[in-house]
Formats: sequence, structure tokens, C-alpha cells
Amino acid sequence: MLYPLLLAIAGLPGQDADAGSVAIVQPSAEFDAALEAGATEQALNLIAAETRACIGAAGGPDAAPSAQQPCVLLVATLASTASEAGQSAEAVPIARRAVAIAESFSGADRADYVTAAHLTLGLVLERQGQHLAAEPSFVLALDGAETLLAGQPELAAYVARRANNLISLARFAEALPLAERAVTLAGDTVDGAFFRLMHGKALMGLGRLAEAEATLRSGADRLHALAGATYPQTVALRETLAWCLDEQNRPQDAMAILRETLAIRRQQAAGPLIADSLTLLGMAAMRVGDLREAETVLREALTIRLRYFGETSNFTALAYSNLGQALVEAGRYEDGAWMFNRAIAVWQASGGGNPDELVAMLTNMASVLARVRAFAEAEPVHRQALAIAEESLGAGHIRTVLTRNNLAAALSRSGKRAEAVALFTTNYAAAGALGGQGVQMRTIAAASLAHLLDQPGDAVAARSWHARALDGARIAFRDDHPHRINIGWNYGRALLREPATIPQARTLLREAGRQVLVRAGRATSFDASALDELNGFTVVFSDQVRAAWSLAQPRR
Repeated sequence: MLYPLLLAIAGLPGQDADAGSVAIVQPSAEFDAALEAGATEQALNLIAAETRACIGAAGGPDAAPSAQQPCVLLVATLASTASEAGQSAEAVPIARRAVAIAESFSGADRADYVTAAHLTLGLVLERQGQHLAAEPSFVLALDGAETLLAGQPELAAYVARRANNLISLARFAEALPLAERAVTLAGDTVDGAFFRLMHGKALMGLGRLAEAEATLRSGADRLHALAGATYPQTVALRETLAWCLDEQNRPQDAMAILRETLAIRRQQAAGPLIADSLTLLGMAAMRVGDLREAETVLREALTIRLRYFGETSNFTALAYSNLGQALVEAGRYEDGAWMFNRAIAVWQASGGGNPDELVAMLTNMASVLARVRAFAEAEPVHRQALAIAEESLGAGHIRTVLTRNNLAAALSRSGKRAEAVALFTTNYAAAGALGGQGVQMRTIAAASLAHLLDQPGDAVAARSWHARALDGARIAFRDDHPHRINIGWNYGRALLREPATIPQARTLLREAGRQVLVRAGRATSFDASALDELNGFTVVFSDQVRAAWSLAQPRR
């Protein structure tokens, strides 16, 4: 959907059919009708033919930009239509041509065309995932629009697009006032409702999840009323709401929404947007421990992004990284490491720009190194990721908390116990400050501290951390989630050492064993993957038997 570009271009005051001595060719009524009907492919074919005819009449594709001035709106519209039709890589040079043509104008109308052309270029670069490259064009477009559209509702589109790109660059504090302004400028309209998506995302990035949820719900409800449940931007708002719920550790609620929105995207043959829906669903599935579903949908997301964006987009890089994470969680470390290496290479090829993305990829790579016991190699990568996160995102950001936890885990495995304990303790407090967003990380930090302190001299402190971890796990994870099972097992195992706590140990171990069987029973077939997972949990049953045996012995 060409939202909100064409509305923004149409709103510029100087864009008449005749700009000075140059007769500007407008897109046809047939194109407008196809676009209004949502027939993007038909619209693309129409605007491509109209642009070719105009360029041919102006001297051909090799003519100077000044000779092609009559075609400036057609070229800009072709770029944005191609991008929305999934041809974002092809759209970038077309948009750059539109900028060159616009900049060849002189006189009072030059600013109009330059503003519109830079908005076009920013949008197609953003759609390709090249957010850093897009930022100068969005700045220029907004600067021009502030003069040309001062106080008018059409200005909201320019403000919102700049806010959205800043969010993609993890510059949430800068994005928030722009997003709020866009909502105010647009008022109670379809646009105003949709701009709540940017507002909600900025709040999420700042950790203000309850406010974000309220903003996203109000936007989705209003857009539903104004445009319907299947309107593409209604779907986008609902998916962002699902993401917000997942961030608050409500993955089941998130998945219910995401299954609905994915079905709508598929019915609409929404191309790259299907990959967005699949990505959110896959990450939520991984959060609840459904690793098979996570791998399946994340593989499809990667396939779609490769088809539409190739290997020069950070969207593709993130798809590689997400799939790698699912593979590592399933114990397929070599496959996961390959995906992470590919993700970093594609991210670099895209021009990068978002530190949050780089931190995520470095963290994933370091984690897989640690899991294959390459601790010496993992530690500097973890430290690099943490340094970037603390500088770019802040010490209390959820990504920073996650990265710090991973570094602490790597140090623990390397025998650097004192530093690991200090980092986990810091992280327990930092995760607590994040509320629902940090509940899983706070639980994992507590469980890690229990493990590190579980030795002579620290047994009492270890049991305290075990208890905190178990309390957190009951909130943070589903009963049959691997983390929940392992936390219960570890606590039960620690309690086996004291006769007085063996009854509690048996209760914990029996519950862990029961959930292992529940988890195994949820698989569609008992294949090699299911067998490997069950074998990994045999120690739970071993300790369960040990607890039962201990209780059966006569007291002395």
C-alpha cells in the first residue's frame, strides 16, 4: 500500500499539472483506481507503462534529468509502487532518479518536487531495510514539508515517516515526540489512528509497555471502526499489539492475535508482510518453547525475505538471525552458527545502522560459541555486544539486560565466578525494573545465581536464589517450558542433600518429570528430535527416583 506517500505528494501546494514552463505528467485515473482497489500488481503495470512512455517522449532513459522533468511524479510513483509490490531493491535506483530529476528544477516549484522525491527515496530505502541510508532523505523531506505544509494535516505523513525510521534505528527518545505530533496533526482519521503504531513502538522501545499497549489498542480499535478488520494498517497495528503483549510475557495472547493476522495476510497475498507476520509468530512460539513451530514459520519468513529483498537488506539479516536462534534452542548448534554468520554478513552488506540489530546478532553468535564450549572465543564477542548495547541503548534497556546476562553466563562457564556473580546480581535488579518485559530475564538471573552459589559455604544463599527463580518461573514460563522444568529440577536436586527437605525435593522433581512427559506428548511424532530432547531430561527422572528411594529408607 502506498500509504502515506501519494497523499503526502498530492498535498504539496506547488504540484500542478504545469510547473512553470514544464507540463508535469500525472498518473492516470486507471492507476488511481487500481491503487484504490488494492490491486498493487495491476497498479504497478499501469504506472510502469505510463512512466516508460513519458521517459521515451523525453528523450529516453539516458536523457539528462532536466529533460525528464515532465516525468518526475511518474518516476517517484513508480518507485513507491514497485517497493510496495515487493520490488524494493529495483525501486531504489528509480527513486534516486526521481531525486535527480527533482533537483534539476529551478524556481519556486523546486522545493515541492525535491521534498516529494526525498520522501520517496526514504520510503523505498526504509522498505529495503536500509534505515541509516534513508535517514538523510527523511530529514530533507520533513524540513521541506515543514515550510510547504505548515499546519496542514498532510504534514503528519512526513512527521510520521521520520518517526518510524528513527524507531528502526533504535532512537526511540527522538522518535516519541514526532510520533505524538503526527497523531495530533492527523486527528481522528484513518491516518491518525494508524500513526498510533509509531507512537506505540516508540513507547515500547523506551520500556513503557503498559502505555504502549493502551496506545496500540486504541489505534487498532479506531482503525477497525474506520476501515475494517482486514484493512492492511489495522492488521499492522494488531500485530504490533501482539508484539507488545509478548514483550510483557503474554505470549499466548500474542500468538492468538498473530494466527489471525497471518491468516489475513495470506488471504491478501501480502508478500513481504506475510514474512513480518511469520517472524512475530515464530518468536512468540520460541518464547513458549514450541521450537518446531518456531523453526517452521521462521524458515518460511526467511524464504520470503530472500525472494523480495535479497541479501542486501537488514530484514533478510534478521530473518537469518531469528532462524539461527530457533536452531540453537533446539540444540542444532552448527546450523545455528551458520545462520548467525550469514546474518552478520548480510547486515554489513545492507549498510547496518541499527545498533539493536547488531547487538542481537553478536549476542546470538557468542551464545552458540558458548554452547559448544568455545568460551575463550565467546567472551570477547559478548563484551563487544554489551559495550555497544550500553552505549547505544542504555544500561537498563531490555537488549542490554539480555546481553549482560549472556556475558555473565559465558564468564561462569569460563570459571570467572566473581565477575559472573556481580553481573547476574546487577541484572536481577535491572530486569526487575523492566516489569513484565524483564520477568523472564530476572528469573534466569536468579537461577544462574543459584547455580553459581550452589557450593559449600554458599548453600543457604543458593537455596534462596533457587526459591526466587522458581517463583519467577511460575510467572514467566509455561509449565512445560524447558526453563521451567530445569529450574524446578535444579531446586529439587539441591534440596536432596538435606534429609529435612527431601519431601519438598520429591514434589519438585515429580512435577518436573511430569512436565517432561507432557512436553513429549505434545509432539506430533516421536522422531529423532523428540528423542534427543527426552534423553536430555533423563536426569530429571534419575533424581526423582533418588528422592523416592531416600524417602523410603527408614529414619535413623
